[in-house]
Amino acid sequence: MIRTTKILVSACAALWLANGAFAQEAPSASVVEQAIASNADRLPGDADRDSARHPAELIAFLGLTPNMTVAEVNPGGGWYSRILAPYVRGRGRYVGLEHHPDIYKDRYPNYAEGLRAFPGKVKDNPSLFGDKAIGAWIPSDAGLPAASNSLDVVIAVRALHNWIEADFFDAAADQVWQMLKPNGVFGVVQHRIDEDFDGSFEDAIAKGRWKQSDLIKAIEAQGFEFVAASEMNANPRDTKDYPEGVWTLPPSYELGDKDREKYAAIGESDRMTLKFRKVAR
Repeated sequence: MIRTTKILVSACAALWLANGAFAQEAPSASVVEQAIASNADRLPGDADRDSARHPAELIAFLGLTPNMTVAEVNPGGGWYSRILAPYVRGRGRYVGLEHHPDIYKDRYPNYAEGLRAFPGKVKDNPSLFGDKAIGAWIPSDAGLPAASNSLDVVIAVRALHNWIEADFFDAAADQVWQMLKPNGVFGVVQHRIDEDFDGSFEDAIAKGRWKQSDLIKAIEAQGFEFVAASEMNANPRDTKDYPEGVWTLPPSYELGDKDREKYAAIGESDRMTLKFRKVAR
């Protein structure tokens, strides 16, 4: 595992430098390993998902280094937060961007209240997030969640179907663009539907999924350049035809104990992993 991570980090670092996105430092294999394997902030069971989510490989693919300012979209249960925040809290800065609670206050009032508490959660937990961290909402109607041109990397994991479902894709993507530094990186991990899926776009979104080609075009239209795609989070066992969409699969298990062993054997969803760069628009 360690040897594989070092090779991955070295290869991705070379690609990252060749792209010229930043002139700071290449990702360090030892620091990445420490953020994953020797991280006391992770909860029991967190590491069980590493083989499905490949956090070390994702950090390397996006060129994220400990001195950067990284924003995480829709942190949710905090699985990625417990890796990203410790990774940058000594020299960089963590920014959490939860979805704005007003979007959900009528349909999902309990969920909205949890979102409303998020900025205080970050502020009140400097031991995890760092004393420079902030928690904010996206999209914000009271100015940008973080200063313009202040973020090195924004990461959105399994969140962009929500941007469409709740009708704020354009507003959120625009704010991501504004907050990123010139040439800053927008990293996306998203549940995927097959390119030959013959249902409607709305049908795919209802399952929690996008066609990869459609998502790339949608993000490019917001002022981003597509840099690369990775299959690190691909899952060929995912047949994408479940009664409760992606939430049928782990970790959600929306059907409870019904066919649980079957869905556990399939594992987490087939996901695209994409890297974009902010360009002038």
